[in-house]
Amino acid sequence: MSELHHSLETMGVLQFLFAVAFLICYSLAIGDFLGPGARVSVGLFGLVSAVGFSVFTDPWVHGVLLTAFAVIGIGLFLGIAWMLKLVFASAVGEVSVEAAYGDALSASATEPAPLPEALPQPRTSPDPVTEAPIGRLLGSDVPSFDQRAS
Repeated sequence: MSELHHSLETMGVLQFLFAVAFLICYSLAIGDFLGPGARVSVGLFGLVSAVGFSVFTDPWVHGVLLTAFAVIGIGLFLGIAWMLKLVFASAVGEVSVEAAYGDALSASATEPAPLPEALPQPRTSPDPVTEAPIGRLLGSDVPSFDQRAS
């Protein structure tokens, strides 16, 4: 392990560039951020970056080991996140995006509940609003492009 640590300490800028490019491309390739066609291209670029990182690491075996550790680490992270999702989704109940959107639409369509008598009721006639000094400073009295006569 000390030899691997020494390889990490002696990494150059080119190796860091390859390593960061590989990590970004690997994350994009396994996620749903990009479409299937783009994921293949990004995955190939990530593979080239991983090979470049391994080639420029002295010895090259350490580069391959570090790449494998990165893939295993990301896999462990995703596995733990997936397990936590399963645990908490079963405790709360699975909610689809469509169901949440439907609930939000139905909640906005209903009338709001009346206020209890203990709370003060809102005023029916609002006070006239005066223009703030910052509005005059920014020229809010000038009509906007939408309001100007053409």
